[in-house]
Parts: sequence; structure tokens; C-alpha cells
Amino acid sequence: MAKRSTGRRKSQPHLFRRSSLARRYLLSSLLIALIPLLLLAGVYDALYVRALNKVAESRTNARMAATENLLASFLQERLFELQELIDDPVLSDYLGSTRTGALLPDAVDRTLRRQLDSPYVYGVILKRRFTSAPDWYLPQSLRVGIDLGTLPITPLRDAELLGPVSPNVDRPGWLVLKLGLNQSDNPEQAAWLGLVLRLTSFTDRMRDLELQGLQQPLLRAPNGVYLSQLGTQVDPHAALSERDDVGAEFLPGWNIRLLWLGDPLYSPLELARFGLLLLVFASAIGIVWLARHLSQRLSDQITPLIEGAERVAGGDFDTPLNIRGTAEIGVLALAQERMRLRLKRLIRGMVEVERRAVLGQFAAGVAHEIRNPLATIKTSVQALSRKETEPHRLELMQMVSHEIDRTNDVVQLLLDYARPRQAEANRINLQELIDSVKVLADGIAHSHGIQIETVVHDKAVYAWADPAQVRQIIMNLVMNSIQAMETMGGTVRLQARRQGLSAYLFVKDNGPGVSQEQLAYLTEPFYTTKSSGTGLGLSICSQLAHSNDGKLTFRSVSGQGMRVSLRLPLYTTDREKLERHE
Repeated sequence: MAKRSTGRRKSQPHLFRRSSLARRYLLSSLLIALIPLLLLAGVYDALYVRALNKVAESRTNARMAATENLLASFLQERLFELQELIDDPVLSDYLGSTRTGALLPDAVDRTLRRQLDSPYVYGVILKRRFTSAPDWYLPQSLRVGIDLGTLPITPLRDAELLGPVSPNVDRPGWLVLKLGLNQSDNPEQAAWLGLVLRLTSFTDRMRDLELQGLQQPLLRAPNGVYLSQLGTQVDPHAALSERDDVGAEFLPGWNIRLLWLGDPLYSPLELARFGLLLLVFASAIGIVWLARHLSQRLSDQITPLIEGAERVAGGDFDTPLNIRGTAEIGVLALAQERMRLRLKRLIRGMVEVERRAVLGQFAAGVAHEIRNPLATIKTSVQALSRKETEPHRLELMQMVSHEIDRTNDVVQLLLDYARPRQAEANRINLQELIDSVKVLADGIAHSHGIQIETVVHDKAVYAWADPAQVRQIIMNLVMNSIQAMETMGGTVRLQARRQGLSAYLFVKDNGPGVSQEQLAYLTEPFYTTKSSGTGLGLSICSQLAHSNDGKLTFRSVSGQGMRVSLRLPLYTTDREKLERHE
């Protein structure tokens, strides 16, 4: 650390000498610009700000008046709809009926259901004559704990506006537009009809008033509650100020308030004015500050490079370099970042090679120590099963033989992953390959109610790869799709296609798919989403694809199936001639 600090101190005079001419030019520019800047600040402050204030004030008043008209028009339109409902003869007779327990006529029910289709209405409330309580046509969750008698009442021509009911975690907000069928001082004799309106449909009319970071429109209700344009209740009392614009009441107790959030339009102007004044007083120390700033800026650009190099030297290849340099330092930072990524790939490759070597030794030992005893056991079980006559014991012996075969398959998977066979490239007709895979997998697919489809193209697609290994990859992918859908049925689609200088094989199913978290680990060794899987199938497929200069790509959305694409080199005549020459 001491050496690093000393080097930094020695570099500062060098920077000062190199920047001395730049400092002189900067000082001259500052002195020449001071007078016009001060004049510009004075004119700017005296004229432009005043004009801006007047324009902003006039625009705010116009927009607030337009929004008040929108809110009033919204209620007026709903009132017209309510008047049309209550003028319906069948509905009017039903509301005025004195018969207790009268059933809701079908015509009334259809009328109310049409009204409930409106995007602005949650439900309907009916109050018939000589009934003590209204009938609610509203989900129970929206009216739990609500007493209409406690809601604030706002007169609206011949109707009344009840509410609002503030939203909470269990229900959205709403209000009631109520219109009476008759006038009566006795509440039980009064008949009326009410629309339960969505509060968000009402408050959303204020969206044009919002200025991001500048003003927030709030709607004040008769009960003193403030509502945002999203219909949520807010508590703005801590942020209320004299700069808020308060509109007149467009309904008794209802008015709009534009909450002042900040001054993003005026702050840059004021900062520029004060900045110009500060330049006059800071000109004497500007040279020292500039030199210190240049030195500190250079240090800020070099320090991340040093820290990044130390992280790489310590073995941390995953933390990206915070590139903040410019010009040559930026180029150097990009080069160091590329070096980190290349080292990361190199180290991972070396670790993978070492892991496979260790796994190869382990697999060879396991194969030697397990396969020979398993062969002896299987031979003995098969010999005993020939002489066994009791069905129960014969079934147990068959299960033992099956488990021995499954264990052999697991050992073979370990050997295939640890010591893969070298790919022998040749021309492959991909359409014929997927047709052969379909024939092999059709039997087990049909037994689980799964259909395998192949997409046929007019022109054949040829790839340059190892046919056996490509068939192994596709067969493994198809079997994975079948196993994923064995309890639900579905479709597996196989397709071959040419794109550019590559040939593609696609395996797509409409099974349950996997999540994005699981998608990142599908090709990791010993990772599996199946209860009986080994976690080596897709890892081996990825390894075989890489050995054939190809790549496996997985795309899936949980609940919407899986789509796997295998990219392979496209077969060309020149490629075959080059391969034969080698």
C-alpha cells in the first residue's frame, strides 16, 4: 500500500505539468465567460422564469377544469344509466311492490345483469317499499363490514352519492350512486335503486393531471379522505404545502388538489443562477480545484482496474469489472474485462477436464467393482428363476433382474459422461433421422396417450455430425418429453430446419415445462427434476452436442411445455472434401 501511495504522489506533478496549458485556457475561458453568464442569468431569472410560471399556471388551471368536467360527466353518465333502469316498468313495479318475499322477475334479473356487464359497475343495490334492508347484488367480499348508513352522502341532482368506501387489502374501493323511486319520510316506505361504481373508474379521470415528479392529483372526498388516481387512499398531510393547487368543489364536499412534489422545472434554473454567482467567488481557487479534480478522476478510473486485477489474481472470475474509464483507460478496462472472461472460460474448462478425469477414474473403478458382481448375481438369479415354480418368488427374481439392469444403465451413463467417444462426423439426413426416432419411440409414447409428430419440409436438411450421437441426443430429448407427460398425455413435435450455415433440430412438447430457476441447471451433471432420474442424460446430450460443434438450447415456461433446439454444422460438399483430405 505504501508503494502504491508513493507512486500516486509522484504522478500528480507530472499531471500538473501536462495540464498547465489546459489550466491556462480554462482560466481564460472562465474569466471571459463570467460577464455574459451573469447577464444571461439576470435576463433568464427576470423574464423566462416569470413567463414559465404564467404558462404553467394557466395550463394547470385549464387541465384542472377539464378534469373536474370529466369527473362530473362520469357521474352524470352513470346517473342517466340509473334513470333508464328505474324507468323500466317491470323494475319500477318490483321496487314499488308491497308484497313481502316477492321473487325477482326474470326480466328484472336480465336487466340488472346487462348493467353488471358495464366496466364501471361492481354491482347493484335494490331497496323495495316496506322492506327494512336493501338487497345487495354484489360479491360478499366487497361489502363485509360496510354499513350504508355510515357513508357520507353527497346530493347529485335527484340522486345521492354514497361513499366512498376506501380500498384495503381485502377489497377494492367503491361508491354508490343512489336514485329513489318515490319520496317518503319513512325509510321503510322508500324504494330506491343504487349502482355500486368502481372507485378506480371514477378517480382514473385525473390521470391527465399527473406530472411525473412535479404534481400528483388527489381527490378529496366529503369524509376528508384523499384518493389517488388509482383509487387508493393516501395520507398527504405531511406533504401539503402552500404551492398546492386546490380546485373548487365540483360536487358538495368533492374537490381536486394538486399535490406539489418538487421543483424539477425550476430547480435547474435556480441552480444555474447560483452556480454562476459561485463561479465569481470560486475563480480564485478554480485552478487548484481543477488540478485536484483531474488527479482524483484519474485515480477513480485506475483504482477499479487495480481492484479487478487483484480479484482475478485471487481467483474471483465472476465479479465483472466496473468500467468507468474514458478514452485510453476505457479501452484498457475493456481489454482487462475480456481477459477476465477468457480466463474464466479457460479455468472452467480446466476444472471440467479435471472433474471428468476424476469421474472417469471413479467410473472405471465403479464399473469394475460393481459390474462383475452384478453379472454374477444376474446369472444366478436367472438360473434360479428357471427352476422356481412359485409365482411370488418368480416375480421377485424378475424385479431383481430388472434392478440389476437399471444399475448397469447408471454405471454406463457414468462411463459415457466421463469418457465420451470421439465424434465421427458424416452426412446426416435430419428428416430421416427424426423419422427413425419417431418409429422407435412411438410404442412407448402411445402407451401413455402421447402423440409424436414430425414436421416435413419439401427440401431435405443435411447436417455434418456423428449420426449415432445425434440420434442419441434426439432420442434422449424425446424420452424426457414422454416421461414429463406420461400422466397427462400430450404431443411431442420433431422438426428439422436449415437456417444460415447451420442445421437445427427441434423437440417441442406441451408438458408441464420447468421454471426459469431449473432451466439454468438442466445440463449440470447429477441435476434432475425427476424422482427416478440420474441427472446425467441432458449433461451427456450437451457434451455430445459440443463434441459435434453444436449447441443445445432450452426454452420453457412453467406449465407451458419445453422447446429444445439442437444446432449442428450444415453439410456442404466442401466440408466433406476437407474432412476426407484430413
